[in-house]
Amino acid sequence: MEYTDTEKQILALLDRTNFKNLSKNDVITYASKLNELRPEVAMQVVAQYPEFVKLIQSVMTECKSMLEKVIESDEASINRVYDTTDKVVFNNDESRKLFFNLADRVLSDYGKCLENPNLTPEEQKEIRVQEMEVLYMCYEKDKEIRDRDMEIVKTVDKKDSEKREFNWKLIGTICVSLIAITGVGGAVLGGNFNLKLPKK
Repeated sequence: MEYTDTEKQILALLDRTNFKNLSKNDVITYASKLNELRPEVAMQVVAQYPEFVKLIQSVMTECKSMLEKVIESDEASINRVYDTTDKVVFNNDESRKLFFNLADRVLSDYGKCLENPNLTPEEQKEIRVQEMEVLYMCYEKDKEIRDRDMEIVKTVDKKDSEKREFNWKLIGTICVSLIAITGVGGAVLGGNFNLKLPKK
């Protein structure tokens, strides 16, 4: 049989001179190209699989298994990130509490000092300045911890988004291959297969 240029290109990809004795992996790997074949050539490919439906079921089972593994891996990865995030946020909160408790004791001591009637106005002023410095340090510490918490949230969100994007690309690739395989069989068998990719 004489092949078209497109079919010759597909054969070159498969490193073959004809479409006989294709393995299931060949069909799956180059499924997106197989729908470019003329019906009579596609018939040769499908003729090698008299139980085409079983091939589709096999591909679907493999796809399902791959997707389940991706989801399990995704959940484990995200759970590790969340566990780490929870620990860091907890440690930040503990650090904040310790710092504020210390600051509270210092302010309490300054307050007791101010109760001394023998303090000069300059000494009172110095204690008030020191109190303000402690309050400013509390503000700075709180801001530092809040900034760290926000960075953690951004990191978790980025990781989560990257995993979801990767998963959707993988799912899309698997679905395209499945649709192409089904399309080849459908075209040859005269069926009208109108499968759609899932949407995010």
